[in-house]
Amino acid sequence: MPLNELLAAVSKLTHQDKLRLIHFLLLEVAREEGCNLESPDNQNQENMLLQQLESTEAVVWSPYEAYEAAQTLSELLIAAKKEGDA
Repeated sequence: MPLNELLAAVSKLTHQDKLRLIHFLLLEVAREEGCNLESPDNQNQENMLLQQLESTEAVVWSPYEAYEAAQTLSELLIAAKKEGDA
């Protein structure tokens, strides 16, 4: 199945099924990396993970109006340029 078809199918899943998919993908990637995150009590672990994910609020940071960060970056760029010119 092409990725664009898969993504269209995923977008139609329920919230609960999307969380199950995230859990499945996490276990698959971990397995590919040589880690085993599964335990004999996998159903309880899955339910606990789903509950944690459902109760978690996503925090998104934006550089919009992050003036101190912009100033710090500017100072670092000026210092790096001076070091490069020396």
